[in-house]
Amino acid sequence: MKLLLQKTIILVGIFFYSFIAHAQIDAASFIRTGKDEANKLFGAYLQPVSQGLASGVNDAWYATAKPLGFGGFDIKIGFGASLVNNESKSFTLASIGANTDPKSTFLISPIGGNINTKQPTIVGDGMSSRFAISTINPLDSSQRFFVDTISPFEGTGSILSLGTTPFLQLSVGLIKGTEIMIRLLPIQNGDFKSSGFGFGIKHSLSQWIWGVEKLPIDISGIFSFNTNNLELSFGNNFLDANGSLPGSLPSSTYKNSQKLTINNVGYQYGLIVSKKLSIFTPYLGVTYNSASSEIAMKGIYPVQSIRVTNNAPEEYTENITDPIKIPSKIADSYRATLGFRLKFGPIAWGVEYNHSFSEKQFNTFNATLAINIQQLAPIFKL
Repeated sequence: MKLLLQKTIILVGIFFYSFIAHAQIDAASFIRTGKDEANKLFGAYLQPVSQGLASGVNDAWYATAKPLGFGGFDIKIGFGASLVNNESKSFTLASIGANTDPKSTFLISPIGGNINTKQPTIVGDGMSSRFAISTINPLDSSQRFFVDTISPFEGTGSILSLGTTPFLQLSVGLIKGTEIMIRLLPIQNGDFKSSGFGFGIKHSLSQWIWGVEKLPIDISGIFSFNTNNLELSFGNNFLDANGSLPGSLPSSTYKNSQKLTINNVGYQYGLIVSKKLSIFTPYLGVTYNSASSEIAMKGIYPVQSIRVTNNAPEEYTENITDPIKIPSKIADSYRATLGFRLKFGPIAWGVEYNHSFSEKQFNTFNATLAINIQQLAPIFKL
């Protein structure tokens, strides 16, 4: 079982790495639009990733309403995905307010299109426009100089985005129908790694409600808090400078510093109801969820720009540090959960679907695999 857990974690980690790496290919080139415009363009392109991860940050904490008995334990791995909506598949420069910031000296111009031309997000369809980047002549604000281009970027054409970050969860049963849960995210594959921590508690409410304890169902309350951090180094896809321009730094400086980070935080509380039917346990949950997400590009990035030297405009490399930071608050929402668990001896397998009642959150689903010992004392139970 230990080898199976290791293989599953590695395979799921590769899936996450592959999806994020798709964004890596052209993400750094967005910086060529300058810091202000890059925040808008980059945020729009990766919006389904941040929204998906935030939507799934509270997923898969439970697979039954019945808490573990005293000394019982559950070791579980899991992962999930989010179901994207049509609105998350495309954007336009007009919709993100490009070229509207009076402090920005850069202008983005789609080649063969306009500001209302649809561009794909990371889960969208097809290729984007090619973009021309120009900047203001520092000696004459009515003139602009062409400085660079952004190659077309592509969407995956997927109906799914990232959801529950791959995790390892340990649960332990205490007294009085109480179960505590701790969650970690031990994934590292090449340039991709994840980390994080979560804490949860489940407590039986059936025992405190007269008459309910005699019903053939289990009712519990749940609370969980979770934070996860994803990091992807740009590796060989880093944004390098034009070495012939003044201000350029060594390529190694750019390569070793550039990385993409996504941080998500969430909590939930609510009720769970389940019914054990031999090896099959269906369950329902209603929870209140809150989540937030932040995308950032950290490191040193070169941008071609114009400055005045000897009373004449001159192209040079402007080095920008940590240029992008896009915080977003995913709307608080009630969610309904429907899932089931199949248990064969100490091995348990579960599937779950979460429906959000807010359009700001994606609906999600996940799968889990666990070693589950219901109780150690006073009588050993599977």
